[in-house]
Amino acid sequence: MWFLTSCVALMAAGLLLAEAGAAPPPRTLYVSPVGRDSWSGTLPAANRARTDGPFATLERARDAIRQARAHGSAGAATVLLRGGVYRPARPFVLRPGDSGTERSPVTYAGYPGEEPVLSGGVPITGWRRMPDGLWSAPAPAAAAKRGIRQLFVNGARRERARWPAKGWFTVAGAADHKTTNWAASLGGRPDDEVARRSFRFRPGDIRADWAGADNVEVVVLQFWMAARLRIHAVDEASSTVLFTGGSWRPLTWSFGYTIDNAPQGLVTPGAWRWDAATRTVLYHPMPGEEPDTAEVVAPLTDELVRIEGRPNGPERVHDVTFRGITLKHTGWPLPAEGYAFTQAELGAPSAVTAVGAQRCRFERCKAQHLGGWAIDLGRGCRDNSIVGCDIRDVGAGCVKVGEAADPKLDAAEACGTLISDNRLADGCRVYLGAPAIWVGQSGRNRICHNEITGQFMWAVSLGWNWAYFPLNRSRDNIVERNFIHDLGTGTLGTHGALYCLGISPGTVLRGNLIRGVHATEAWGAGEGIILDNGCSGILVEDNVVVDAVSGGWGCNFNCYGNIIQNNIFINGTRYQLTRYGDAPDGPPPPNGEVFARNIVVWRDGPLFNEKDWWSFATLWNCNLYWRTDGDPVRFMRYSFDEWKAKGLDRDSLIADPLFVAPEKGDYRLKAGSPALTLGFRPIDLRGVGPRKPGKAATP
Repeated sequence: MWFLTSCVALMAAGLLLAEAGAAPPPRTLYVSPVGRDSWSGTLPAANRARTDGPFATLERARDAIRQARAHGSAGAATVLLRGGVYRPARPFVLRPGDSGTERSPVTYAGYPGEEPVLSGGVPITGWRRMPDGLWSAPAPAAAAKRGIRQLFVNGARRERARWPAKGWFTVAGAADHKTTNWAASLGGRPDDEVARRSFRFRPGDIRADWAGADNVEVVVLQFWMAARLRIHAVDEASSTVLFTGGSWRPLTWSFGYTIDNAPQGLVTPGAWRWDAATRTVLYHPMPGEEPDTAEVVAPLTDELVRIEGRPNGPERVHDVTFRGITLKHTGWPLPAEGYAFTQAELGAPSAVTAVGAQRCRFERCKAQHLGGWAIDLGRGCRDNSIVGCDIRDVGAGCVKVGEAADPKLDAAEACGTLISDNRLADGCRVYLGAPAIWVGQSGRNRICHNEITGQFMWAVSLGWNWAYFPLNRSRDNIVERNFIHDLGTGTLGTHGALYCLGISPGTVLRGNLIRGVHATEAWGAGEGIILDNGCSGILVEDNVVVDAVSGGWGCNFNCYGNIIQNNIFINGTRYQLTRYGDAPDGPPPPNGEVFARNIVVWRDGPLFNEKDWWSFATLWNCNLYWRTDGDPVRFMRYSFDEWKAKGLDRDSLIADPLFVAPEKGDYRLKAGSPALTLGFRPIDLRGVGPRKPGKAATP
């Protein structure tokens, strides 16, 4: 009787739960590097008899959830990964049937207190010391088949042998196709095609025996990007080189080039080289490294996770969370025609690639030692989150949202992404011109409370139209409370910390602290905030930019209707402000911006980069300017009175703003600051950058 009564009670409880809409109890599965896919996956470790225990792969856990769903189990599912290294041979793929729901999500997470690592790399062993002190090891068969382009030793990236070991060669000039007859060999294409695929070099810089080699690459430094090209032919008599493919501009548009994987580059400790002919890796060890104890990994796969929803329809992958998982060691391919991308290195691969993902979340994950991007949220990705992650040492950038071209359909737009409380560092290790965060043709994104540092071309890049029309989809994006510092430490320097391109109504850059934006000896504008071609409808306020080489703010003449107010720009080296670029073609002239209630303080260089402006159709007023070296403040070639006579800054002041302690980075205003009389609102920098765990779940 008691059994029947219990069954009736359980059935009644189940009916009550169903009527109340309660979710079924959660299901937990386990995965371990020492698990077996033949086990049930319901135990965190093998039982004593080793007849049951965790799964070995994420795929098996995913399939178990699929099977449970097929049998009517729709509750939340959690897959806990035990600590250790997993080396999947192919990306882990999720499709619409692997989704959860808002009330019952599917979660892939690290086991409490442990760090699971998904590695796309393969260990390289069998090192031996050669008579010249270099190490040599045969490549594993899988790695040898695709070639090796990255190497990590004892957990650190090692640089591929390059020539020259320091600095770069310079392009001697354009190739003469009449001498080389390369135009005919290219099928009679016009001269500009030859210009994009060839140049003259100085005798001895490029060798004839490198032609056709599978493992020698020429990296042409083209200011905010770099082309990686394979050598097709070398004519030593005329010192000209022809590549298998080309860049988007003539190769003479360059300040230099280097040779990657060159034998001469092994002179530097830490340098390595892949010898395709012998299928071996050569390595110049760092001091203290020993061949029998070094842990060496070469990337084998380019992707680790793929989320494959339908971007144009309702069948998305939704309500899936990745938490506390580390991604490492992805590779990067080089096509037969080489690689070149016009801007932002969008052609590089990603460790995580998603299309048609909705309400998916990456939380407290790590990504490091990657060949390209970390996370790419592409077409149809909506309302996703990247929160509290640590991404560093990546080949390109960290997070990419959207696409360069308009997806046409509203349903296909990537939008509504939260990128918050992440630490992003040291990118552009392979693709030299990438931003840390890129958002293109995309709206309703919020980028907040991140820390961004290292060799990125931009910290955040938004927008992506080079003209006013057609309208792009960039709108209502918020970039606020980010701590951006020490940018531009790589070969190309940094163009600007915050960069916008194209019409972006409702977009706001607010409350960011930018400190230290650098250029290189050859290039790198090193600016704080840039509004480039076609920008309009953008509000820039309450930002503090300190020690940006080329000042705190700049815009293209082709911008209009932006408001730049209540910012502090301090100590540019070359200049402080700039309105650059060519005037737009035809009427009407640009209307410019509202530039009001800003504080500009400096000691070196002029206030403006230009000697004069093409147009003064812009509204500037209630600003405060101050030179700390005592020199007079000049507005290009104009005195303050002459400047005012043009209708600009009629109520502005030249006066000390009275910062509390600028030498200590305290830019609060003392009582009685003249900036306050102009209507300047004090800027509170407390809380800038990543917040403590637990406070980052919501913006």
